[in-house]
Amino acid sequence: MDPVTHVASGLLLSQLVPAPSRWWAAAAGVIFSVLPDLDYFLGMNDRLTYIRYHRAFTHSLLALPLWALLGAGVGRALGGPRWFQPLLLLGLAVLAAHLLLDLVTSYGTQLFSPLSRRKFTLDLVFIIDPYLTSILLAGALAALCSPAWGRRVGAVCLAGAVFYLCICAYYHHQALVLARQVFQKEARAGATVAALPQPFSCRRWQLLAAQPQEIKQALVELPFLAGARLNGGIREVQAAPANIPCPRVPNNGYQPPEHLIVQDWRAAAAPFKTYAPDAQRLLAIYLDFARFPLLARVASQSDDYLLEWVDLRFTVPGRPFPFVLQMRVDAAGNLLQGEIGRCQER
Repeated sequence: MDPVTHVASGLLLSQLVPAPSRWWAAAAGVIFSVLPDLDYFLGMNDRLTYIRYHRAFTHSLLALPLWALLGAGVGRALGGPRWFQPLLLLGLAVLAAHLLLDLVTSYGTQLFSPLSRRKFTLDLVFIIDPYLTSILLAGALAALCSPAWGRRVGAVCLAGAVFYLCICAYYHHQALVLARQVFQKEARAGATVAALPQPFSCRRWQLLAAQPQEIKQALVELPFLAGARLNGGIREVQAAPANIPCPRVPNNGYQPPEHLIVQDWRAAAAPFKTYAPDAQRLLAIYLDFARFPLLARVASQSDDYLLEWVDLRFTVPGRPFPFVLQMRVDAAGNLLQGEIGRCQER
């Protein structure tokens, strides 16, 4: 989730947890809300480090009480013993909210780092959700304005944020039911079927069925009645442009369930079965980060190759993919150049 939403949640919770001073509690709430994202600074000059370690140990269940104890200890040192318990409770609440707000997106959070690198996600909201942010921000501002009625409004807004996430969970269930119907054949063949949220509406979803060399994708706008059955012949399947520089998501928009357009992404033919150790390491890091990776392009350039992987998790209609791995290797599979970022034509 974006920093504004995290700060809003920290401010709101700081006014609902009793503390010796509302304003110092607000400052503490803001600090607690951004503490897990200190890992962001690891990747300021290195995108590879960023995708390896963002939402890892600093976002884990093990780090949560450590951050809270650290903040409570600093508060005790600066403000005396009366601050230890309020800051400990506030820290636990704000940090738990941070983990939850990240968990509901599709990015992935390593809750059990460093014991496990497995990433968890609930796939309920897009990584930026203005509706959820507005609800939390309204509650935070109201609570800051008045210690009496403002706190009641803040509590209502907090409940409203939870209710909004429940609505998103309901639509996610609908989208997943639809995805399993649309991709029945692929699911029987062992494909991973998922429904991922799209920006600016809890009714817009991306449906995916991923296999090693092929990913099928559809963009839908709900509602869809759970339990309803799709009739045969209502889907239009079209092949995605293959092996082109900087592939974009087709701008087909979001279709109702009865008129879905299924995009068929086929992986390009890899020039090597194995790569040299440096190239293999870079690719392994990217594949560990990517949730729906696809080798979208292989281009021969004199004596070397340009290979381009995309992650269909980050799909927005008409937009280029972010977090693209572009890797240039020689004829023996040795890494000549590699970077992760937005696609750049070479």
